[in-house]
Amino acid sequence: MKFKKAVDIWKLDDKERAKLQRGQWVYAGNPQDKGIWCGMRPSGSGVVAWYANAKNSGSFWGYVQTLNSYAKGN
Repeated sequence: MKFKKAVDIWKLDDKERAKLQRGQWVYAGNPQDKGIWCGMRPSGSGVVAWYANAKNSGSFWGYVQTLNSYAKGN
């Protein structure tokens, strides 16, 4: 699957969210507040590394990597 423009995850159902590629830019209602899709937890919850949180974490890619691992259930 190819990356798309930023996707509003509120407009997707669970099956559509589960098909999103890790690393896809997403937002939840407000296109100004983007994040990086990290995947679905085994419980079915979606995980997003929100840009502002990652930027303020002190290690942008470390933050994203941590949430990618969390999404995988590690």
